[in-house]
Amino acid sequence: MIKYARNMLPLKEVIYLEVKNKILNLEYKPGQMISENEIAESLNVSRTPVREVFIRLSYEKLLNIYPQKGTFVSLIDLPFVGESVYMRDLLENQIVSGIIENGGLLPHEIRKNLRQQKELVEEAGTVEEFLELDNEYHRVIFKTAGHETIWDIISTTRIHYNRYRVLTMYEPEMLRKVYLEHQNIVERIEARDSACCSILKQHHYSGLDHSKVLKEKYPDYFL
Repeated sequence: MIKYARNMLPLKEVIYLEVKNKILNLEYKPGQMISENEIAESLNVSRTPVREVFIRLSYEKLLNIYPQKGTFVSLIDLPFVGESVYMRDLLENQIVSGIIENGGLLPHEIRKNLRQQKELVEEAGTVEEFLELDNEYHRVIFKTAGHETIWDIISTTRIHYNRYRVLTMYEPEMLRKVYLEHQNIVERIEARDSACCSILKQHHYSGLDHSKVLKEKYPDYFL
């Protein structure tokens, strides 16, 4: 991946995406110490761009840098997760209401996305692959209403929520459950069913129901 990306992006951006994706996918665990030297060696780059990436990720609250002590992946902030869900629910419900009022028309790409989700669930695909489709599904909804920029903005503020979602998706049958919810939401939008908004709210908040279990299972991952 990195050799291909180097032909497309500046080196610092490649390093940034490599490290950030590993944090978001929990390959680098919350609370884990990570080293500039080790990452520089693994990517065959100097320490300078890695150090700059670490500083950037610290501003995004993904890393905590302690002088003379080390750099650690930040813990998951559950109150921040809750705020992210609240903001997402307000915005997406407003957008879905607008789509329903305007005829409930959705682009063909959302059906294609649902087919890909279904295939992934049936073929036991990875959580990471499913979450990519999940994000794309919701991006299409925002795009349909002409608010793709809003999706991009909230995507940059959902860092702790993204990691939390990875943990919830590893629970039994969660991928299938989320896929069926996605399918139901699309059908309700296309039927111009106003009940869709309450279903969407439940879809957004259902992951928070796992917070107590996840904190007990992964106590070192949370603030």
